Amino acid sequence: MATFVLVHGAFRGGWAWDQLAPFLTSAGHTVIAPTLTGCEPHSDRVGTAIGLGEWVADVVSAIDAQDEPVILVAHSQAGLVCRCVLEVRANNIARVVYLDAAVPRNGERGVDLNPPGSPAPPDNLDPAMSIPARPVGTEQGFLDTSLVDYVNARLVPTPLGPSLEPVALENPAANDVPTRYIFFSDTPATFPCQLTRMRLDESGQPYEVMVGPHDSPLTNATKVAELLLQSV
Repeated sequence: MATFVLVHGAFRGGWAWDQLAPFLTSAGHTVIAPTLTGCEPHSDRVGTAIGLGEWVADVVSAIDAQDEPVILVAHSQAGLVCRCVLEVRANNIARVVYLDAAVPRNGERGVDLNPPGSPAPPDNLDPAMSIPARPVGTEQGFLDTSLVDYVNARLVPTPLGPSLEPVALENPAANDVPTRYIFFSDTPATFPCQLTRMRLDESGQPYEVMVGPHDSPLTNATKVAELLLQSV
């Protein structure tokens, strides 16, 4: 049986996997879904700078608590974090799965990962800032009103600091970890994961496309879980 470490995207916490996790555990697997520092409800870190290293440490701590290599799953903004985790824990990761994830290259920052044509980020961004969450609804593919209420009650501002730090990706072992890219068909063209997809197209690397919105791990947890189980 496998251990999945599931890492959430912006404005969310470990709860973002609550719809999906039971499908993995019912198949006999272990699920760990950490909440990144500053993304806790009513976090005491609001208004203070949070570094990318803190987010990496959150995920590394979850990995280090396991006896065997894990399957690391990154949704959306978590691609930034998990790519950095690979640098320091490549030998502890059996596979990484990127779900609609923004995956950086060496030297890039999270704010640099917007598709071509997107406005460049300002130079004077404050690392202590947080970006307010926008409520979800039918426009984001949420058709179940009870799920809408569940998500909107838990959304949090996302700390900006981790996205302002250039990443250092220099460990060759990180490139040897089996990697799977899955994108969702209805994700807006302006989302950072679209840059990752464009780069894969340019390099000829394979990826998969699942029909659904960016938040498919919440709105179509059954199908996403089926895809993740194929990685075991």
